[in-house]
Amino acid sequence: MTLLFALACAPESTLHRTNDVEPVIEGVGDVSGRVCDPTGYTWLEGATVYANLYDADGWLIDVKTTTTDESGYWALRELPTGSVHDIRIQKGTSVVEEHQVEVRSGKVVKLDEPACLDPSTLDIAVVSGNYDDFDRVLDHMGVTTYDIIDGLDEGVLSSFLLNPEEMAEYDLIFFNGGILEADVIYTAESDGVDVAQVHTNIREFVENGGHVYASDWSYDVVTQVWPDRIDFLGADTKPDAAQLGATQQVNAAISNYALAQFMEDEDQYVPITYDLPVWPPIVAVGGTTSVHLTADVEYREAGVVNYQAGSPLLVSFNGGGGRVVFSSFRLVANDNEDVIKVMKYVMFAL
Repeated sequence: MTLLFALACAPESTLHRTNDVEPVIEGVGDVSGRVCDPTGYTWLEGATVYANLYDADGWLIDVKTTTTDESGYWALRELPTGSVHDIRIQKGTSVVEEHQVEVRSGKVVKLDEPACLDPSTLDIAVVSGNYDDFDRVLDHMGVTTYDIIDGLDEGVLSSFLLNPEEMAEYDLIFFNGGILEADVIYTAESDGVDVAQVHTNIREFVENGGHVYASDWSYDVVTQVWPDRIDFLGADTKPDAAQLGATQQVNAAISNYALAQFMEDEDQYVPITYDLPVWPPIVAVGGTTSVHLTADVEYREAGVVNYQAGSPLLVSFNGGGGRVVFSSFRLVANDNEDVIKVMKYVMFAL
């Protein structure tokens, strides 16, 4: 291993390290471990694992390095004993893990294996609608176990959302665009459904650690339950008032640093398709709402073409112990590698 690699892997401050007691080299040993992807969704393949080696005066003299395999396993061989080694695991420009390990002569120190998420252990409900298909996207992501709640049947949907015990059985609830919202999410004709209780149940589901993902036309779920988190076009209190966006394709800028590092995309753009004639553009977000993708978008109001600069396309916010994610675009219309990777990040890493 050359010193040039050592200089590339370590910040300038690590080139010399002062020790109170000079290390005594008695032999060598190995360290092995396993690392999970930052999303917690799968094992991390192709990450660099390295340890800086110093001489008795504290000067950097070499770097031991290896790469994680397809199952996230790694092993650093023949590390000198006599000191505690800082072992870093780096993917792209981000250090995703760091361990301090005392090596034993002639031994292999095995680090505890992390709990990487198994999607099959998640309890997921998909509320079906006319204008998105979360279930198809979940299938693409390898998540094949979920329950479908008929979002086009007022009785089924209201029964589900008025039953907090049933909702609490799930870790994530997905609201497809085009669910039946009138007299369930908002009051249109008073027919006995307690809309206020529906709002309370959704809010408390998230406060108690559940996660909600809504897309496109189901934006009313978000704006009715959390009216201060996202500012849509039009009057937020008026159902469907924001559905002014036009059919178009945009290159969405990744506006979140952690997501950019996770994507490892030098261009830092994700292509997004809006294939419906109307959809709800976002004007701005509240101070506690995170923005992950933005783009300049076109919308039409009273027959006039307008533009919203830097419109947030994908946002999220905490709601107590859980989280709410909203995309103004349909996932099924963007079922490609880039968007699937973004979805893994926002669903499992946040």
